[in-house]
Amino acid sequence: MPLARFCSWHSLPGWAMGLTLLLALGVGLHLTVFAPPPVSVAEVTRGNLPDEIEGTGTVTADVLANVASEITGRVEGVDVDEGDFVHKGEIVATLDRTGLRRQLEAARAKVAAADAVAAEQRREWVREMGLVKTGAASVEDSQEYAERLTVAQDDARTAEAEASALRYQLSLTRIPALFSGVVTRRWVVPGASVVPGETMFTVADTRLIYVRAHVDQDFTGDLKQGEAATVILRGRKNQPLRGTVLRMSPEADAATEETVADVTFTIPREEFQLGEWANVFIRVGMAKDALLVPTRAIAWMAGRSFVFALDRHNVVQRVAVRILAHSPRLPWVAVSGSLRLHEPVVLMPMGLKPGERVSPHTPDPSAGMGAAGRGGTR
Repeated sequence: MPLARFCSWHSLPGWAMGLTLLLALGVGLHLTVFAPPPVSVAEVTRGNLPDEIEGTGTVTADVLANVASEITGRVEGVDVDEGDFVHKGEIVATLDRTGLRRQLEAARAKVAAADAVAAEQRREWVREMGLVKTGAASVEDSQEYAERLTVAQDDARTAEAEASALRYQLSLTRIPALFSGVVTRRWVVPGASVVPGETMFTVADTRLIYVRAHVDQDFTGDLKQGEAATVILRGRKNQPLRGTVLRMSPEADAATEETVADVTFTIPREEFQLGEWANVFIRVGMAKDALLVPTRAIAWMAGRSFVFALDRHNVVQRVAVRILAHSPRLPWVAVSGSLRLHEPVVLMPMGLKPGERVSPHTPDPSAGMGAAGRGGTR
């Protein structure tokens, strides 16, 4: 049977074979070279979209202080660790007290001895004054006893002052937290020696935390205190947090052409990380009930924005649009123009020309546009 087919094929006239080959070639070219190019499309939708400005910065606290010792000493105990929450006045570390206790004991003994001497001198002075009244002793003699009493009393006061200073130094061996907050850094370990002013802990007051966000100066005129914002921490990219512009820095960076906006937000104190990188998106407007197209559908030519829409014959039509709102974190753009709801627009339309026929297909929403796009119309 195959041989018969072979013979039948080769028995055809030459013109028939040529025609058959031309037809096959034409069909192949039509299906390949001259076929409409495939393009990805998405439908025009309608919804609300925030107009947002992006900034990047690090997380910090409004009150950030170092806990240090006021005296020289050796660390005897450390009572808190990094990440612990401490209350104002809570003891966070203790210095060795052995030497100061011995000095205080000696000072107390000195005070007792000085007090005893002063008491004895007072008794002698009282007795001498009694003799003066009876005429048994002269006033000149009594002055010597008065001077002795004065010296003894001065010695007692000096001894008490020395003991008081040692008691105060002993109290400084217990290092308290200056305010309530989270320990962000522990700088010492038991056995380490510290000097006055040396940092032992860093504590952050988490009642007011914010991102110091660097924003392009081109947009600073749109920023205002109290504007709503969204904070996305680098470690929690899928957990956007609500924020608010706390203040604007009055000083800009001439080198980077940026200014700083402090964007406050709230987070559980056990999740606070000082210096964590974050992206902030500050809302400067809102497009309501607007036409929405994917950001990937926008094409720019000569400073103007366009989309490439398809008619019912899948022919490309270039449509001028005006961007009403966009956010760097959302895949949609709010536009105005002669577009229709549910009209298909081409994604990534580079190389297309108006009037060209294309073969459209809709990308899989799980590839990253569907779910994110729905988020943009909240």
